[in-house]
Amino acid sequence: MPDDIFAELHDNQTPPLYRWFNGHAWVESKNGHYKDVVSPIDHTVLGKFPVVTTAEIDDAIARAHGAQRLWARVEITKRGKVLRLAADWIREHEPLLTTLLIKEIGKPADEAKDEIVRSADMLDYYTHEALHVGGEQLPSDAFPGYDQSKISIIERVPQGVVLAISPFNYPVNLSVSKLAPALMMGNAVIFKPPTNGALSALYLTQIFRKAGVPDDLLVTVTGGGEDIGDYLVGHPGINMITFTGSSQVGKSAAKIAGMIPLLFECGGNNAALVINGCDIETTALEIVKGAYSFAGQRCTAIKYVLGLDSDLDKVLPRVVALTQEKIKMGDPRDPGTKSVGPLITESAAKEVEARIVAAQQAGAKIVLGGKRQGNYIEPTILDHVTMDMEIVRIETFGPVVSFVRVKSIEEAIDLINRSTYGLQAAIYTCDEGLGIKLAGELDVGTVWINNKPQRGPDHFPFLGTKGSGVGVQGIKYSLEAMTRLKPIIINKPG
Repeated sequence: MPDDIFAELHDNQTPPLYRWFNGHAWVESKNGHYKDVVSPIDHTVLGKFPVVTTAEIDDAIARAHGAQRLWARVEITKRGKVLRLAADWIREHEPLLTTLLIKEIGKPADEAKDEIVRSADMLDYYTHEALHVGGEQLPSDAFPGYDQSKISIIERVPQGVVLAISPFNYPVNLSVSKLAPALMMGNAVIFKPPTNGALSALYLTQIFRKAGVPDDLLVTVTGGGEDIGDYLVGHPGINMITFTGSSQVGKSAAKIAGMIPLLFECGGNNAALVINGCDIETTALEIVKGAYSFAGQRCTAIKYVLGLDSDLDKVLPRVVALTQEKIKMGDPRDPGTKSVGPLITESAAKEVEARIVAAQQAGAKIVLGGKRQGNYIEPTILDHVTMDMEIVRIETFGPVVSFVRVKSIEEAIDLINRSTYGLQAAIYTCDEGLGIKLAGELDVGTVWINNKPQRGPDHFPFLGTKGSGVGVQGIKYSLEAMTRLKPIIINKPG
């Protein structure tokens, strides 16, 4: 592969001016407006990306419809070859993409590399699983009262032009999880990257382009959500939206989009329930991993831990000790940094700090951490938190875990179920039968027993209830979501 594969993305100025991809060429926006991508590590401007105009969006979407009709006729095995080549090129450029993730979103090196490798593996898996996604055939006599003269041939056809909106925290992985199933199932994609994470997404776009995605089938439009977000989600040329982001933005987008298919992964305010007799070491270690990975900027992060006084009094000291031992805050470019680098912006860090202070003023106790340094928040543990405090009532995107003391397990389940969120939860117990029983009582998408909440393995179903999402993701399920059923009814011969 030539070393200059990415040369056409931007000019050689410092900081570089990036271009947007209109489906067949990298171009500047006609209005000449740009937004800065600022590193959360040291506030260096890494590049500037254009804010596209609504007229440019209209033109790109119109051309995408024509490209989609042609792509839908391409054999699925040939589509798969394109995506597998993209996977290979992601692996080839892993060091560059990893470095870019570290600088652009402040992700520690090991987590950044894992995101890139995992994304390539996902692409390969999508191409294999897509071969098994198909329609079915039903006879009319299967329903009482109908004769035997009809057959329903049920095909799966593409949705059409899919709008894919990805988040800052996994700008490569959660872009691939949208682009791959959409393209494999014969759709065109209008790709809207996040502001922070835009550069990584532009490099990913170029990889898909060089892998052989046809002209006008994949369009990458850049600009802030406040600039083009509402226009995109309400555009009449969009046939489906797949989105990852906050619950607030998701609800607004769903209202604007109207009656089209949605596949939304929204906020997660995930609880961990500690039950008498749990393995203290396993429980504490999983809570630490679940709370602090990527500084808690994950929808699947553990945000609060519920339990009886007798149980939390055993678990909490070990969580504190393991946090001090295993979690290091610092520059993510430093190999010694473990999990807690900077938050994505200083305003995000200030918001987390304000919630910590408010919780303390309302009666919570800061057991560890609690201080802010610029974009950085110390790994923080709060005790005696109540569910009316904003630190746990609203998803807090930062390295904070709160301990909530309850009088009974029934009270804990009720508190979890009252939340407006319902992505995931964890139960820690040595009685897995009891864990499975209690899991059935929790109104969340997924329950983990003696493990931290997480997205994946990527072929598992991934979904949320209430304000945490719409639809089911996971490789097989995302592929199915990118299609619609189309029954064709025929009369039986003879």
